[in-house]
Amino acid sequence: MDKKDKLVECEKKKEEYLNGWKRSKADFENYKKDELERVNSLIEYSQRVLLLELLNIVDDFEVAENQIPEEEKNEYIKGLLQIKSRLDEFLSKFGVEVISAVGKNFDPNFHEAVEMVDGEKSGVVVEEVSKGYIKSGKLIRPTKVKVIK
Repeated sequence: MDKKDKLVECEKKKEEYLNGWKRSKADFENYKKDELERVNSLIEYSQRVLLLELLNIVDDFEVAENQIPEEEKNEYIKGLLQIKSRLDEFLSKFGVEVISAVGKNFDPNFHEAVEMVDGEKSGVVVEEVSKGYIKSGKLIRPTKVKVIK
């Protein structure tokens, strides 16, 4: 084998190794991107699970607040209700929004009909049974509503 043949063989190996390295680099970049998406998805899922549990606590506070007569709301009760207010602030800070429903057309993407009632305008929400919430445009929990037949 002469020097020219060795040079050609070295050039071929160089190209082969270089192309292999480029493929490996591209594969690694794709892996990093996919892994970042997976981690972000996991974080988002974990937040949704935590928020759902927290929203149940907020609901309990609202039920309790609505059952206390106004004349019995002393300093102790107002202090407890301040906790609910802090929870609302916390949710708002993290981008959680209440879905408004009353007076709007029923939207199965954001509302869950729990009862159909008689009325004038078919398909309009007349009452919220429990609040629904969204975060970053994604549904966390639908609003449970009563809808006109």
